[in-house]
Amino acid sequence: MEREPNLIISGASQRIIEDGVSFKVDIYKFEGGDGWSLEVVTEDGTSIVWDDLFEDDQAALEEAATTIRKEGAVAFVNGGSNVIPFKH
Repeated sequence: MEREPNLIISGASQRIIEDGVSFKVDIYKFEGGDGWSLEVVTEDGTSIVWDDLFEDDQAALEEAATTIRKEGAVAFVNGGSNVIPFKH
């Protein structure tokens, strides 16, 4: 039986606060995998995952910070038009 690869969490993962709104930035990859995944989670639990992988974790962090700053915090919270909430 083949074992599942380990999930590697980047040390660059962190919280970013923009316009008084806190975002959890998670950057991770599978052990031996190609590229880093980026996920931003809002205060209300909405998860936004980028489709593209990043060459390194710093590039992923820069993308998250730039997007949050450019789009504005309100684009990510309270059901912004570009967010599709998960059904529970």
